[in-house]
Amino acid sequence: MLNLLIHNRGLHYLHLDYNFNLKPVKTLTAKEREESRFGNDIHLCREILRLTKLIVDSHVQYRLNNVDAFQLSDGIQYIFAHVGQLTGMYRYKHKVMRQIRMCKDLKHLIYYRFNTGPVGKGPGCGFWAPGWRVWLFFMRGITPLLERCLGSVFSRHSKRVAKTVTEQRVESHFDQELRASVMRDIADMMPEGITQNEARTALQHISEAWRCWKANIPRKLTGLPTPIENMILHYLKMKGDWWTNIAHYNREHIHCAATVEKTACKKNLDQLTRLYVKGEQERQHNFLTVH
Repeated sequence: MLNLLIHNRGLHYLHLDYNFNLKPVKTLTAKEREESRFGNDIHLCREILRLTKLIVDSHVQYRLNNVDAFQLSDGIQYIFAHVGQLTGMYRYKHKVMRQIRMCKDLKHLIYYRFNTGPVGKGPGCGFWAPGWRVWLFFMRGITPLLERCLGSVFSRHSKRVAKTVTEQRVESHFDQELRASVMRDIADMMPEGITQNEARTALQHISEAWRCWKANIPRKLTGLPTPIENMILHYLKMKGDWWTNIAHYNREHIHCAATVEKTACKKNLDQLTRLYVKGEQERQHNFLTVH
């Protein structure tokens, strides 16, 4: 359940180990620390599960014949009497201190009666029923409260859909997806022994070809196999069509005085200015040539 909640919130940098310790797997940034905060209900549930695991592990050791029945009962009595040391439950629900104090009093009373005579301060005694009774009543009271709190937490986080690309980043996202698809095709096309450097070289050729296309400079890709050249040309055509459509769409919006993103407006104005300057230079060159 806790792993499901971590997954739903996309907190892949947190790891919940088998002892119910929730630890980061790297040094978290301030934003990641803020996102990875859980409420007291989650942490209280985690500490209760840790207590449950301690009891289950004691029984496992008994079933493996590592301890005998006396040691098992003594260990269970120790767990119930020392919940404050073994777990951090009191950090997330301070009223648990009542149960911890009650178990301490029971422990002192039991030791006062049993560790007497020749035994003295003996190894303890497996009289675990009073402590178990305290925590059983605690669990009976806290379970419906936790169910309600955790149910609301899960209903909140289950409504979260997958992160969508915002309009601000849609262009760069398309470009990355297109480049990634071309790189996958190139990697599939290359033989097994070809290193990553060749694929990186092809990516540099793609970037150079795109810059030449935007600057309207003819460029022949040399030194590359024909299939890869064809793939780069296919990439240029796809990206060029997309780039042109976006530019026409934005310019039409600017012309109609419709709402356009500031970055798109600036980009298109820069392109128009560049084209205007280029046209003026060509006209001036033609005029000088004629005269």
